[in-house]
Amino acid sequence: MTIAPEYAGQSIPLRFCSDDECERSIMKNFMPLVMSIVLISLIVLFSVHRFGGELSRIDFLYADMLFTLLYVVWILAEMGVSKRETTQGNRTRDYGTCALYAVGQAVVFLSALVYGPITPSLTALHVLGLVIFVSGAAFRLWAIRTLGRYYSHIVREVEDHQIIQSGPYQLVRHPAYLGMIIGNIGVVVFFFNPVTLALFLFLLTPAIILRIVVEERTLYQMDGYDDYAARKNRLVPGVW
Repeated sequence: MTIAPEYAGQSIPLRFCSDDECERSIMKNFMPLVMSIVLISLIVLFSVHRFGGELSRIDFLYADMLFTLLYVVWILAEMGVSKRETTQGNRTRDYGTCALYAVGQAVVFLSALVYGPITPSLTALHVLGLVIFVSGAAFRLWAIRTLGRYYSHIVREVEDHQIIQSGPYQLVRHPAYLGMIIGNIGVVVFFFNPVTLALFLFLLTPAIILRIVVEERTLYQMDGYDDYAARKNRLVPGVW
């Protein structure tokens, strides 16, 4: 996310980096794109293995293929942002949360492909999981589209922002993260097994919360963000 994903207003005073710092920041800029490519590659490899074992269960095979295809489409839909990151400069304040967040997302879905659902046949639960997943992914993409060029996968300083309170930002301060959580709830429901559930609860969700905390350390330095934060919750209206 950008330093002002939910609030775009006054720019933060800029600082210049040393050559080593600039090099590390440039490497960080390529991380979202590289990790997206790696995740798609792993999904393809894991899917070939998984689908080969489901030839005797044709209903599961088609359902799994559809879900996996939609998941890859979701990643591809965000790769435009990842590609743009490579030219976004070196004023990042990410503190490694992008990598932790990305790893959490990856292992949740890859574990789902490895362990699969514990139910012996296709049920209404799988349909529910698919609906939840599509809803979460669509909500996240809506949030990304609403921010437009201000959206970033990496916490960074961005100049010339304006306040963004339209679309999903009328509901919560971090709708893209909320969409990620909802989408992965769909993954857990569709491929329900204890391993995927545990990874979602104890790796991905804490990684998202940590990222929000790190991100807001920067956001609260901006004039006016505290007023916006007083009116909108982070993820769940009326709760947090």
